[in-house]
Amino acid sequence: MLDASATSVTLRRLPDAPAAEPARLRALAQLRHFHREQDIYGQEERSDTWYRVVSGSACKYLVRAAGRRQLVDIYLPGDLFGFTACLQHRFAVQAVSEGTVVACYPRHRVEALAKDDSETALEIRMQMVVALERLQEQLLIIGTMTAQEKVREFLFYFHRRLSADKDDGMALPISRYDIADMLGISPETVCRAITDLQARGVISLEGPRRIRIGRRQGGQSG
Repeated sequence: MLDASATSVTLRRLPDAPAAEPARLRALAQLRHFHREQDIYGQEERSDTWYRVVSGSACKYLVRAAGRRQLVDIYLPGDLFGFTACLQHRFAVQAVSEGTVVACYPRHRVEALAKDDSETALEIRMQMVVALERLQEQLLIIGTMTAQEKVREFLFYFHRRLSADKDDGMALPISRYDIADMLGISPETVCRAITDLQARGVISLEGPRRIRIGRRQGGQSG
């Protein structure tokens, strides 16, 4: 998945971050820049660092015994990830966008900071809750809907994450093949569903990955 020539990263201090991030937590971070499809960390790698997407996007995935890759989650700017109860990561995470920037936090120092800094402790708890809610929503989409409903709700879901309070257009962070992987359906089914949604005016296409949600449908989930 990775070209050995693409493993070089640069490291520097984190610049001004959103006000929501506690200052003492931000002071522990260092930035790393990743190429598209470059692993941020791999399966079974030691879990001694936590991460936050600063710009770009990343995907969480598992390579099964047969060699098939299964996408589990998508991380967007602001998402904190890398939590695990074990000493090693069960899943891997790789950059989706070229030039993805990720803040890296030494796990042991963040855990120590959280003991006496209530802002940091609250930030970590909130990020864990958000991640759980995100995965629960994805589970509902995958487990309770028809193939076409899965695609529609997936698009609405990312519209809420990417375009809230902006406009009705969004650039999907992953390809249709990756959408199919996350939803457990074929790429052909994803393409047919998108074509049908476009024909019915639920969405409009503004390029290979840019989609605009119809104003009446954008706030609905059924």
